[in-house]
Amino acid sequence: MNNYEALIALPDVVFAETDAAKTEQSILTLYEGITKTVLYPGDPVRVFLTTLSAVINQQKVIINETGRQNLLRYAKGIALDHLGSPVGVYRLKASAAGTEMEFFIQAALLFPVVVPAGTRITADGKVYFQTDTEVSIQPGEVSVTVSATCLSTGANHNGLSVGEINRLVDQLSYVTKVTNTIESSGGSDTEKDEPFRARIALAPESFNTTGPVLAYIFHALSAHPDIADVSITRPVAGTVQVNILLKNGIIPQPDGPEVKAVEALLNPEKKRPLNDTVLVRPGTAISIDYTLTWYISSSQRAFVKDISKQIADAVAEYETWQTSVLGRDVISDDLIQRCREAGAKRVAISGLNYRKLDKTEVCEFVFNPNRILYGGEED
Repeated sequence: MNNYEALIALPDVVFAETDAAKTEQSILTLYEGITKTVLYPGDPVRVFLTTLSAVINQQKVIINETGRQNLLRYAKGIALDHLGSPVGVYRLKASAAGTEMEFFIQAALLFPVVVPAGTRITADGKVYFQTDTEVSIQPGEVSVTVSATCLSTGANHNGLSVGEINRLVDQLSYVTKVTNTIESSGGSDTEKDEPFRARIALAPESFNTTGPVLAYIFHALSAHPDIADVSITRPVAGTVQVNILLKNGIIPQPDGPEVKAVEALLNPEKKRPLNDTVLVRPGTAISIDYTLTWYISSSQRAFVKDISKQIADAVAEYETWQTSVLGRDVISDDLIQRCREAGAKRVAISGLNYRKLDKTEVCEFVFNPNRILYGGEED
């Protein structure tokens, strides 16, 4: 069990009783005991004390929440940022997507055509990219390629396909066409509370300089906010293999920005032992295609539409769970249980057999529009 797993396994903490009924009863009992009277419903004093108890209970809620914000398990937002600061862990900031832009002229010229750094291009007039460096289309050439970065941060600017960013904002002499040659990628949102909390819990592992597994995990998770899971293996002596998986079960490209970010962070000067050879790799996808047929009893006939939706939700939740962690064994029993809880009388699954995965592997489900089938009624 690592530090984060131990953290979430701790018992719940309550600093103040926040049950409104208990607060009200405590005040009424105290008043009746002191005054030697009984407060019946409708008594003006009882009405006043009931109103007062609501205010007191709200204050107790605030006290309880304030206390919990001082604990790593419950802290959120700025309170969590302050808990990370003493151990040198800070929330990963949003990053901008990048791409490669190619600028064209109509015909080769006898002199260079300069494309200044900061030249802006857009796909829709709302999201803008700008070139990172100055480049020139050399004499005899008709195009030049240069890297470009989005002017806005966030993951929503990823995935702009080849040729989609093609409108030149800053007009350039002789340039007749511009287009992105690769899909935009590398943009990320500000780190959410839960992954940030996990990194704070793992921070003490990074204080060790001998290269333990948890230290490698901590640093890899800190390299890029889109990295959701990390596995550390030693294929041969002196070599450390770091496999990474992104949010939503996405497997990064071998030369993608997330892989490069981990490679840059795990440097021998500060972050890892000099004698360790570090290989950063995407998780290995294990492709699986399956079909699920569900049945109901005749008594459930009136609820078939509701059950159908619940089955679809259960399948989606299972697939998210199954693909979100490296090395999670493929277990169809969990899917059957979810579907039974969603209302199915019986579930038949084809193509989803138990499979034990290596620490570097992750399940990847092949798209199948006929994955979920209704089998009808059974008695």
